[in-house]
Amino acid sequence: MFSHTPSLLRVRRLLSSSMQTKRLMVTSTLALMLLPAGCTATGNRPASGQESFLSPAKLTPQAPSHRAELIFAQLKLDSALARNDHDGIIDAVDRLLKFGTGSYRLPSSAPLIDAAIWLLAHENEEEALTLIKQASKQMPDDLALVSLQADLLIQHNKRDEAIALLRSFAANHPSDGQAQAELALVLLRSAQAEEAMKVFRRIPEKQLTPQMRFAYAQTLNVSNRFSEAKRQLEIAVKEDPAYAEAWQLLALTHEELGHKGEAEKIYRKLLQTDPDNRSARLFLLRLLLQNNQMDDVVTLVAETEDPLHFSVAAAAMLMDDKRLDQAEKLLTRLEKQENMPDGLYFYHAALLYEGNNEADKALTYLDKVSAQSSEYDKTLRMKVRILYEQKRFPEALVALEALRELHPTDAEPLLLASELHASLKDFTAASKDVEEALRLHPDNEGAAFQQAYLQEMQGNRKKAMELMEKFIARYPDNALALNYVGYNLADSNQELDRAYKLIQRAVELEPDADFILDSLAWVHFRRGELDEAWEQIQKALNASDKDAPRDPAMLEHYGDIAAARGDNASARKGWQSSMELFEKFGYSEDAARVRQKLETL
Repeated sequence: MFSHTPSLLRVRRLLSSSMQTKRLMVTSTLALMLLPAGCTATGNRPASGQESFLSPAKLTPQAPSHRAELIFAQLKLDSALARNDHDGIIDAVDRLLKFGTGSYRLPSSAPLIDAAIWLLAHENEEEALTLIKQASKQMPDDLALVSLQADLLIQHNKRDEAIALLRSFAANHPSDGQAQAELALVLLRSAQAEEAMKVFRRIPEKQLTPQMRFAYAQTLNVSNRFSEAKRQLEIAVKEDPAYAEAWQLLALTHEELGHKGEAEKIYRKLLQTDPDNRSARLFLLRLLLQNNQMDDVVTLVAETEDPLHFSVAAAAMLMDDKRLDQAEKLLTRLEKQENMPDGLYFYHAALLYEGNNEADKALTYLDKVSAQSSEYDKTLRMKVRILYEQKRFPEALVALEALRELHPTDAEPLLLASELHASLKDFTAASKDVEEALRLHPDNEGAAFQQAYLQEMQGNRKKAMELMEKFIARYPDNALALNYVGYNLADSNQELDRAYKLIQRAVELEPDADFILDSLAWVHFRRGELDEAWEQIQKALNASDKDAPRDPAMLEHYGDIAAARGDNASARKGWQSSMELFEKFGYSEDAARVRQKLETL
C-alpha cells in the first residue's frame, strides 16, 4: 500500500539546490582566479613585497592549472545541459573526470549526476551507466553515485546486484546512517521488509533524519507494525514540520489504525498549507467516500482548480467498490455545480454505457459535450462506437463526419468510415475511403489490409488473395494477413505446407488469438493430422472470449474434426451449436450446410 520515494528521485530533488550552490561556487572561484596576481579581497594593490608590474617572463603563456580546467569543465557542463547539447555534455564530463583528481578533486558528484540524469532522460542509458561507473571508481565514497547505480540495477530487475552493491558500501561505511538507510530502502523495494527493518534498527537513533524515519516507517507499515510506524512519523514531522510526504504517510498510518478522524484532520491541514497537493486531496476524497460524506465530497471536488480530474477520480473509486448507482448520483450532483466543465458528461456517458449498457441515455449525455471541451475528441469516438455497436450505421456515419473534420489528415477516421460503409454494403464508398487514406498515408498498414479485405467482403476472393499476397510481401509480420492467406490455402486444399508455415508464424505473433488457433487446427485437419487438429481446435475454443458469442465456423470445424476422428457425439454437439448460431446470425446457407452434415451423421 505504501510507496517510498526512490533514491533517484530524491537525488534529483536535491540537485536543484546543489546546482545553485555549485554555480555560485564556480562563479566566485572563477572571479578569484581572474584577479591579477597579488590582489586581495580588499583591493587591487599588489601585496607587500611584490612588483608593481609583471615582468615579460611572467607574461609567458603557461598550461592551465588543474583547478582552471575543472572550473572550465563545470561551466561547460552547465551550458551544455541548458542547451541540451549531448556532445558538449560528454566532453564536459570527460574533462571533469580527467581533471577532478589530485588536490583539486570535485567537491561532490552533483555535476556528474546532473549529466547522468540528462543522459537517462534522453535515452542514452549505456553512456549514463558508463559515466556512473567511472565516477564511482574515482569517487568510491560517494553515496549518491552508488544509490543511482543501484536504482538503475533495480530498474533492470537486477535487485540482488543492487543489494550487494549497497551492502558492500554500507559495510565499508558502518558509521554512515544514510548509507544504511539506502541499503534498507533497496531491501524494502526488493520485498525484503524484515531484512530492511534489521538494517534500520542498527542505525543509531541520533543519526536518524526525518527522511530516514520516513523510510523506516514505510518498512514498518509494510510489516503491519503501524503503531511503530506512527511513532517514527510523528518524530519526523516534529523535526521537519514542512515534510508533506511524512504527514501524508502519517495520515495513511492513522487510517490503518482505525483513526480516520485523525487522518482526515491531517489531509485537511495539508490542503490548507498546499491546496495543490493532489495526492492529499485524493486520499481525503477516498476517505470521505468510504464514510459516505457525499456533501463534503462535492465541496472538495468543486473547490479545486481541476474539478474534472477529481470528479472522475471520485466516480472511479465508487465504481471500484461496485457502487455504480452512487457513482452516477455523484456525477449528477457534480454536473449541477457552478463552472463545472462539460467534459464531465463524457465520463457520465461512459459510466452509463459501460456499466449499465444504457446506450440512448449515454448518447444524450455525449450530445452535451461542447466542441471546446478537452474531452470532445473522446466524445466523438465514443459516440461513433456506441452507434456502431448498436448497428445504427447511418447515424454512426453522421457522427463520424465531425471526427473527420477534427482530424482531416488522419487515416483512422477514414478507415472507420470504410468499415461503416462496408457494413451498409456500400462497397464503392468503402473503397473510396480506403483510397483516400492511402493517398494521405501511402504506407498505412491498416489501409492496405482493409483494401484487400474489402475484396473478400464482396466475394472477390481471387482479387483479395492477390492483394493479400502483395501485402504479406510488404508487411511479413502482419498476423491477420498471414492467417488470411494461410487459411484460404488450407480451405481450398492448396499449398498445405506453405499454409502451415504462414499460420504457424501468425500463431507466433498472436499466440492467444482464437481464430488463428482455429486456422492452425484447420490446416492440420487438411494435412490429415487429426490428433494435432483436435488439440488445436480445443485450444481455440478455450481461448475464445467467454462473454462473447461462439464463432459458428469454429464450432463447425470442431464437428468436422471430431467426425473425422470417429467421435460422433462431439461432432453432433459441435455441428448443432454451429447450425443454431448460423441461423441466429442470419446465415441461412451456412446453417443449411451444417444441417446436412447432422442429417448424414
